[in-house]
Amino acid sequence: MAEDVRDFARLVAQAMCSQGVSMVHVRPATLADLDVIVAFNAALAEETERLRLDTATLRHGVLALLEERAPGRYWVAERDSRIVGQLLITFEWSDWRNRMVWWIQSVWVVPEARRQGVLQMLFATVRQEAQRAGAGGLRLYVDTTNTRAQAVYAALGMKGEHYRVFEDMFAEPARAVDSRESRVESRES
Repeated sequence: MAEDVRDFARLVAQAMCSQGVSMVHVRPATLADLDVIVAFNAALAEETERLRLDTATLRHGVLALLEERAPGRYWVAERDSRIVGQLLITFEWSDWRNRMVWWIQSVWVVPEARRQGVLQMLFATVRQEAQRAGAGGLRLYVDTTNTRAQAVYAALGMKGEHYRVFEDMFAEPARAVDSRESRVESRES
């Protein structure tokens, strides 16, 4: 499977070059990517679940990952020095496997870069890194109504027939609003 994904990614890259499309470079995200990742996550929530996320909460959540205060890592895909895709990895300990399982979350590719191998490159890179780190595998969850994403993940070789995810999500905690933060958000609106 790993060889198939790498071969596919290589074929996509060759096809892109032959069609004059520039190469995609995948790398771990840095603090400099904060604003882009926040914007991508807001767009992702709006497109896939019709949710408007609280920008301040989202920004703090992304920042916690980028500053390594929370367990996880963002990966970004760049084309011509512009970020065109992202993927977040979080970790779950598997006592059955005695190793981490990497969870894929916050997958986003800008609309104009879709169907051009960006997600395949992100997935191939993360899969290779997970294997190198000794992970037990990759998992993700997808909204049951997002059939387009389900088809994409199946094409990557992922299987979705074994588990269903159940949740009991808690309300967002009330937070004090910093008056400086309110001014910044109102200027962004």
